Amino acid sequence: MIRSIYVLKLLFRGIRRRPLGSLFTFIAWWFALCQLIFVLHTVMIAGQVKTVSGTTSTMIAYVAGAQQERVIDGIKARISVMDEIGSVEFIPRQGGLDRLKQWMGPNNPLIEGLDPGVLPDAFEITVKPLHAGKIEAISKRIGGISGIDDVRYDKGILGYIADAYRAILISGGVIALIVIVSLSLVIFLSIRVSIVSRRQEIEVLNLLGAQRLFLYAPYLIEALVYGVGGALAALAFTQWAVISITSHAPALRGILAVLPAREIVSIVFFSCFLSLLGAYLAIKKSIDG
Repeated sequence: MIRSIYVLKLLFRGIRRRPLGSLFTFIAWWFALCQLIFVLHTVMIAGQVKTVSGTTSTMIAYVAGAQQERVIDGIKARISVMDEIGSVEFIPRQGGLDRLKQWMGPNNPLIEGLDPGVLPDAFEITVKPLHAGKIEAISKRIGGISGIDDVRYDKGILGYIADAYRAILISGGVIALIVIVSLSLVIFLSIRVSIVSRRQEIEVLNLLGAQRLFLYAPYLIEALVYGVGGALAALAFTQWAVISITSHAPALRGILAVLPAREIVSIVFFSCFLSLLGAYLAIKKSIDG
C-alpha cells in the first residue's frame, strides 16, 4: 500500500515538473487517435457504399423515336405513379438542345448548327431521397416501359467512393500504420525525457536496492493515463462529430454511424497497448543505456 502511494506521488511529481510537456503529449495522442478513428470511419463508409448501385436522385429516360403526344402522356403517367418517383418532367428535342447550349455555351463549336431533330425526346426523373440507393432497380423498371429506349443516371458521389474502395482501403491502412508509429514515438519520447530528468534519483534508488518495477511503475502508469484518457477524449470528439454531421445531413445516417460498444472497447485497449509499448521501449532504452 505504501509503495503504491509512493509510486503515485512520483507520477504526479513527474507531471508537475513538466506540465506543458504532459499537456502536449496528451493533445498529440488525442489528435493522432482522432485521425485513426476518422480513417476507420472512412474505410467503413467506403465498405458500406460499395454495395450501393447509385446514390444520385436524378435520371434521364430517352424516348424511342418520335412518339405521339398521347404516348408521351401515357409514359409520363406510368412513371409518375411509381412510389419511388418524386417528379417527372418531359424534355422535348428543342428543350434538350437549349439545355446543351446553357451547359456548353451557345457558341460552342460542338453544338453550333446542331439540328434538334437528331436529339431524342426525354424525361427528367427525380427519385425520392429515401429510394436513391435503389436507382439501378428503378431505372430497369422504367427501361421496361414501352416507348423508352434508354435510361441513364450518374452514380453520385457515394457511387464514386464505392468504386475507389480498394484505393481507400490501402490508403487507410498506410495512414493507420503511420499514426500507430507516431503514437508509439510520442509516448517513447515523452517517457524518455521524463526518465532522463530523474536519472540521478533513479540511480540512487537503484543503489539502495529498489526493484525495477518500483522504479519504472510511475512511467508505465503515466503512459496508461495518456492511453486511456486520450482514447476516451478522441472517442468523445469523433462520436460528437458523427452525430453532428448526420444531424445536418440525414441522408448519411444509413452509412455513417457512431461506433458500437465493441469497437469503442477495442480502440481503448489498442490505445493502452500502444502507450504501454512506447513506455516499455523508453524504459528498456534507459536500462540498456
